[in-house]
Amino acid sequence: MKLYRATLEKPIVFPESTIITVENLSSIDFNKIIYCEVAPKGAMGNEGGILMYVLKDENTLITYEINLKLDTQVFDTVSGRISQNANLFIDHPGGMGNYVYIKKNVQLEIDKKYNCFWYHSQETKLRINSSVQGVFLSVSTDMKS
Repeated sequence: MKLYRATLEKPIVFPESTIITVENLSSIDFNKIIYCEVAPKGAMGNEGGILMYVLKDENTLITYEINLKLDTQVFDTVSGRISQNANLFIDHPGGMGNYVYIKKNVQLEIDKKYNCFWYHSQETKLRINSSVQGVFLSVSTDMKS
């Protein structure tokens, strides 16, 4: 189901959200991850959380997430898969123990007004929200430098 909210030049599509489980982990195509955040235990903000925005098709992002409190084994497995696929991403410091990975050759628009990133497809703008504002600010500053 797609949720369209507002109209800024093109419809804005907000992603579906799915908790990562042992059953659906193998269906996540790491080649289609646009944005990924990892906040290990002790990080500030989304402590013990992983947030991934995966391109389902040209006009749809799906958000996958897991937290250590939900399932330590899945969290560790996903962290390992991200490390194994590190060559697909450019990493950015998210500040306070957070790590952000953005797919190579993807240009995200930085939107300081709404504190988000925009991925532009041919038909729409896809919104990417960091887990917390501090991560957005750290990553957007790093992207500009």
